[in-house]
Amino acid sequence: MANNNNSNGSFDPNQYYQGQYDQGQYNQYNQYNQGQYPNQYQDPQQMYQQQMYQQQMSRGAFGSNQQYAPGMQQTGQVATDVNDVLTKSFLFMFLALLVTGITALAVARTTFWVSVKQSPAILIVFFVIEIATVIGANAAMKRNNLPLSAVLFGAYSIINGVTLSIIFLAYSLGSITQVFFIAAGIFGVMAFIGAVTKKDLTNLGTLCIIGLFGIVIASLVNMFIGSSTADYIISIIGVLVFVGLTAYDVQKIKKMAATNVGYDPMVIGLYGAMELYLDFINLFLYLLRLFGKANN
Repeated sequence: MANNNNSNGSFDPNQYYQGQYDQGQYNQYNQYNQGQYPNQYQDPQQMYQQQMYQQQMSRGAFGSNQQYAPGMQQTGQVATDVNDVLTKSFLFMFLALLVTGITALAVARTTFWVSVKQSPAILIVFFVIEIATVIGANAAMKRNNLPLSAVLFGAYSIINGVTLSIIFLAYSLGSITQVFFIAAGIFGVMAFIGAVTKKDLTNLGTLCIIGLFGIVIASLVNMFIGSSTADYIISIIGVLVFVGLTAYDVQKIKKMAATNVGYDPMVIGLYGAMELYLDFINLFLYLLRLFGKANN
């Protein structure tokens, strides 16, 4: 999602998350623990890097290659209001993002990351729980279990807020806010395109999913190469991948609703919301890597 400490005794999350991103690009921030949080944090940028791999794993665990309904195990097509399902998806996604943001802000004001530095296993536990929650939510949606799906999606948004709180230590609040609105604007445009286009975006979705796997592989290779240029290119490709996935997933939600085979529209809405939530989080994190201003 290994020796728990690096040579100087500080925690390096890259050892837990297969080192998706090289540390070279962030050496400039090694003085951080001498600033606003003296002697508490060993380079929040390095702790932040694990979130990128974590979100990609979550996106993959949720089953991005499913094209219509979460399982299609039932028979008998059910009339479903496509626009209503889309509305539910965006509403649930917005609520999940709100919960994640509030949780992240609250946790950033605590000593959580001090505890993580002292006991790195805490971060591993959160990562495992996070992935398990995504897988559990996916399974609940396949079984058309609305209450469990809603509870697990809500739990995931809270857990994700805890781990994403590191961005408030690694980047300035103004920078985070600016990048968030940039991500929201791009996401909105691509979601609109996915909703209104008549062109089948299946090939685009397939290409983006392949690109996602490519990013993971390239990042693992770059762990050994340590190229900041490669890291920059990977981040750009990451933005493009999730821009494409946003349009693809919106169209996929429409197809799921139009070809509903017995699922509760609320379940389809939750499924779509979680897909879009993961698209937005990943898009935001990649943009933050490219344009975010480090906390001084």
